[in-house]
Amino acid sequence: MNTPVFLLVEDDPYNRDILREILEDYADCVIVETTNGREALNWIMGQSKLPSLILLDMMMPEMDGFEFLQELAQHPQRQQMRVAGVSARAHSHDRDRALQAGCWRYLTKPFDIREIESTIAAALAS
Repeated sequence: MNTPVFLLVEDDPYNRDILREILEDYADCVIVETTNGREALNWIMGQSKLPSLILLDMMMPEMDGFEFLQELAQHPQRQQMRVAGVSARAHSHDRDRALQAGCWRYLTKPFDIREIESTIAAALAS
């Protein structure tokens, strides 16, 4: 069995801690943390094994989630990765914008742990 790799892209330390704690419930996993889209993109491009799931904050400094998705779409590996956008913006047009940009799922803050767990389970099942 392959060990799942979760890429956590979140600039806020508090939110990153919450998401890490949820991900740590998956005993045999690797959690990679980055604080912006540029760091995440650089990490992905240097890896042979792609993450099972990317939890991507949509609003970050340097390179936000939308810019990250735009850059990622330029690479063939993008089609194999599940990206869950994470945002405090809960309006349907914000959700639609993220899904159109390439997010597989859209999660809102404050976090619903069951929704995150469901997203993780679906990513691991695919």
